[in-house]
Formats: sequence, C-alpha cells, structure tokens
Amino acid sequence: MRISKLALILSAVALTGAGCFGGAGKTAGVDGGVYRTANGGASWTQQATIVTANGVGSIATADILALAMDPQDSKAIYAGTKAAGLVYSLDGAATWQQARHAGLREGAIAAVAVDPTDVCTVYVAKGSRLFKSVDCLRSANPDAYVETRTGVTITSVAVDWYDAKIVWIGLSNGDTLKSDDGTATWQTSVSAAEKITGILVSNADSRVVLLATSGGGFYKTIDSGATWTQTKDALKELKNAAKVAAVVQDKAGATLLAATNYGLIRSKDFGTTWEGLQLLSAPGQVSIQSVAIDPANADVIAYAAGSAFYRSVDGGLKWTTTKIPSARLPTAILLDPTDPTVYFLGLLAPSK
Repeated sequence: MRISKLALILSAVALTGAGCFGGAGKTAGVDGGVYRTANGGASWTQQATIVTANGVGSIATADILALAMDPQDSKAIYAGTKAAGLVYSLDGAATWQQARHAGLREGAIAAVAVDPTDVCTVYVAKGSRLFKSVDCLRSANPDAYVETRTGVTITSVAVDWYDAKIVWIGLSNGDTLKSDDGTATWQTSVSAAEKITGILVSNADSRVVLLATSGGGFYKTIDSGATWTQTKDALKELKNAAKVAAVVQDKAGATLLAATNYGLIRSKDFGTTWEGLQLLSAPGQVSIQSVAIDPANADVIAYAAGSAFYRSVDGGLKWTTTKIPSARLPTAILLDPTDPTVYFLGLLAPSK
C-alpha cells in the first residue's frame, strides 16, 4: 500500500515545481529539524534533506512543533513546522517533501493525524483551519473545519480507528469538537477551561477518549462524547501534573504515559488514576513536552528534556541518558513500532 502512496506523492512533486525549503530565517542555526537514532538514543543523526522539483534542500533551520506517524506505515512521518508549513517523509526521515497545497507550505502546523484505515487521508491543523487531504497531500481541503472566533486555534486532532468518519479536534480555548461524518458537520462535545494539548482514542475501545489540557488535567468519556468526567483532584498529590503537554498509550490501551509539569505520570485505567514516575530529575525540575512508549512493551519508555534524551526499558526503574546534538529544545518524540530502538526527535529553538 505504501508503494501506491509513494507513487502519488512523487508525481505531485513533479508537478509542483517547488523551490528550496523555507526555513526559520537567515540568521537561524542549522541544528534544527528532525533527528533520528537507531540505537535507543546512544547516537543521533540529523535528518534534514528535502527533495523538491528544483533540487535538494535542507530543513536544518526549521523549528518542529509536531510529529506524527502513519499508523499503517512507520516509514511515513509528518512534521509540522513553526513557520514553513508541513513536511513529510515516506522513507523514515531519510528525505522530506512539502505538501502541494499552498496553504500547507507556510505558517505554523500544530498537529497532524493520519486516518488509521486509509494512508492517503491526512488531517492537518493550521491556525483556525483544519485541512483534509484524501489523495496523499496532492491536494487538500482547507475548510474541513474553520474556527471563526478570534484568537482561537486548533491544537489537536485525532481519528477514530474503528469508525474513521469520526474525527476529533481540540481547540486553544478548551473546546473539543466531534464530527461523525468525516468533517462535513461538527458538534461541540465538551468545553474545558484550558487549551486541549492531546486527544487519545483508546486502542481497547474507541468509544473511550481521553483529553489532555494545559491546566485542567484530563477529561474522559466512555460513550464517545455523550458524557465527560474531569480528572484533576486525583492529581493533587502530583504537584502541577494537571498541566499536561502530551499523552500516549500502548497498543492494548492498558498503559498511558503523560508528560506534565510534575514530570512523567502513568495510568493503568485509561486516565482515571495516575502515579508519578521516578526520574533522574526532581519533580518539576525540567520541562518535558513529549513522551514515547513502545506499543508492544509498556516498560520501554522515553522522553527528552533540555539537552538530554532519557530511556528506560524497565518501566522507569532505571534510566539511560544521552546528550542531544543540538542547542534547541525537544518538542516531539516518535518511536518506530517495528523497532523500539528507533526514535525520531523534533526540536524547537528556545523563545527569546
């Protein structure tokens, strides 16, 4: 199936006449973009080559806001940049390409989600708009959802693996919207008080959905959004854990990990109760923006903070740490589900 997807996108590149990749600016360093490790973080290689119709360029100056992987193909990776739109790779980040649609070739991309049942259907959150492509980014509909309230943006996207017509989006004002018909219509499912930072559809039961927020902890539904319960009080023993940056799950949906202002926390009942993990740093000492878990083995976990990458193979009892070869801060981590020693890391320049 990946062969047909690759053929479609290569033909799109031939038609676009795209120029060199637009980076983060003339004065930006070249230690950005995406890095890859094939040995569990012991060493890292910058994956910056971008192929266009006008030649070979680089994404080494780019700041990365989001990374996503095709659920059916771990070689297909999508990177949302801070200023240069969406780039994607079909060869495990060895080379990158830009989307054909002009609206996806510039600006900040906050989130990307790929239909778990159709590799060519991709959802991209950019500002107040949700773009939807059904032909492997040869074209895109920029009006899959348009937020009309001033200052409100789309921050998260998720697709139901059981019924791919069900699409969820989270907004910066705390609203979570649901479409039951492939983005033709939308309804507000729940309104939280804080920005939605993640949407997790349970791998065990897609009617169960967990929302992460920037200050209100978690919201959980077990009936596909008909009713919601908030989990915040249960986090009081874990100082600042209600400020959540990201949340992930294993293949069975049995174990969840969340990156919070407390540190890493873990749940074994899909977000109803949580426990803190013992890290090498004290709670709240470092900023953790992303976390990864091996889908097949929940004891294999990783995160990055500051200039270091941390990995554990025993559920967080012991950690190995290595230095990231960049002055930028880690914002996103992906693990290759076919090889738990392969990780991809997206980096972002510190705010001045």
